Amino acid sequence: MPALVVQGHEVPLSLKRAFALLAYLAFHPGPVPRAHLATLLWPDADEAQGRARLRRLVYTLEEAVGCRMLSSANDCLSLAAGRIATDALQFTRFARSAVASEALEEATLSEAREWIDRARRPLLQGISLGSEAFDDWVKAVSIEHEHLLARLLERVIDALARRGEFAAALDLAEILLALDTYREPSYVLLMQLHALQGHSAGVEATYTRCADVLRAEFGIGPGPQTEKAYLRMTEDLRRLWSHRVERPGVRFAESAAGTIAYTVLGSGEQALVVCPGFVCHIEIALEHPPIRACVQALAERFRVVLFDRRGIGMSERLRAASTPAALAQDIAAILDDAGLPRAWLFGSSEGSLGAMHLAVDHPDRVAGLCLFGALARGAAAPDYPWALPAAAYDVWLKRLVAGWGGPAGIETFAPSEQDDPAVRAWWARLVRHAASPGGLEAILAGLRDADMRPALERIRVPTLVMHRRGDRAVRFEAGEHLARTIPGAVWHPLEGTDHFWWAGDSQPVIQAILNFAGR
Repeated sequence: MPALVVQGHEVPLSLKRAFALLAYLAFHPGPVPRAHLATLLWPDADEAQGRARLRRLVYTLEEAVGCRMLSSANDCLSLAAGRIATDALQFTRFARSAVASEALEEATLSEAREWIDRARRPLLQGISLGSEAFDDWVKAVSIEHEHLLARLLERVIDALARRGEFAAALDLAEILLALDTYREPSYVLLMQLHALQGHSAGVEATYTRCADVLRAEFGIGPGPQTEKAYLRMTEDLRRLWSHRVERPGVRFAESAAGTIAYTVLGSGEQALVVCPGFVCHIEIALEHPPIRACVQALAERFRVVLFDRRGIGMSERLRAASTPAALAQDIAAILDDAGLPRAWLFGSSEGSLGAMHLAVDHPDRVAGLCLFGALARGAAAPDYPWALPAAAYDVWLKRLVAGWGGPAGIETFAPSEQDDPAVRAWWARLVRHAASPGGLEAILAGLRDADMRPALERIRVPTLVMHRRGDRAVRFEAGEHLARTIPGAVWHPLEGTDHFWWAGDSQPVIQAILNFAGR
């Protein structure tokens, strides 16, 4: 409810119509006919009843306050001149002046933030009389109040951003969004604040948030102006990122089945090929600080080779199922193109299947294996209960495809980071660029049908098997099975729940690789 303050003390008023009368007269300077006020406040009463109730209301109001608040003349009522100040009207005068000014000085900015804190509460909240005319008036002035507040917020946010006070500007941008969660220009402004700081993840998170809100409520995506602003800011940040951080060149290896995109970082004597899981895009992956930090740590000891497996990322998009044999061919093509006779293979998730396949067929090309979150078979079998049954796998795949374009599967692959908006936005962007839903189905159909168990005992290269105990995507027992089946394998269990090797506490993973392969 609004409050009435007299000489610094709040005066309790139990009647909603007392507040309604004061509010209406405050917003209508000058005399207002009693007949109009009576009809407005008591629409179901006849004129005589309405006028009588209005007289009693004025008496009760002034009795409670202890002074004369209203002036009466010519059968009209108005607020007593010079006795009453209305903070909503004071805000209106201040906001209009601030919005119209060319520049906001320090004192004005400080005052604006104080007014915003007071004015962000809904105007005349709690006053509803069941009078259609009065309630419509309240709605109209509330909308006008919110529009003015939004314009002031935009003005102050812009001024704060120009002064480099981004934390304060971001806080006010959230207040602006709270006024209308479906207003796209507010999301654009928030994206601009992140872009001015060089925060590409913040831009992605804001755009994804806007898209999610509009899709959930209206079943539509952001409009063309929002999309255009997002693309422009994303491209500008990519250029900025390329100037600030050395970006490795992308090469393309030719194989019988198409071109494979890859890049090489570091200059160590030994090579380490990182064999990705079901989805990757090497350029977008390296924009994620945790991945880049992990790769840079490995590149201090190795020549690290990253690639997009056939069908995803920048490699040739094929609709054929991605099998372990096909992935092994991709790795061999990269080794040939890069002039690497042998390399260590770091296989994560289903990328481990291709790494193991190459170690079996061409052990002369493989110095050793480092496996993380790995498995020997894509679907469950009577003697392999550590995977989903084929039918359940297909259900999971359909659910994953249905969510493609958003942060699909993040709660399974990186539960420790599933609520981080920057991580969610980055992952959603990567999956959008990495594969189409049809391509994803082809890749994961190959995983479902894969079974490397008959070949495990033929692996003769040094092998390290790492697995996090709480992995939600590939069960811990699948890692244990590999470690006890591959001859001479070193078993290295890890704590944590994340299936992505770079998520959560990645330092033990990097250190284990360096200790095992970097000897």
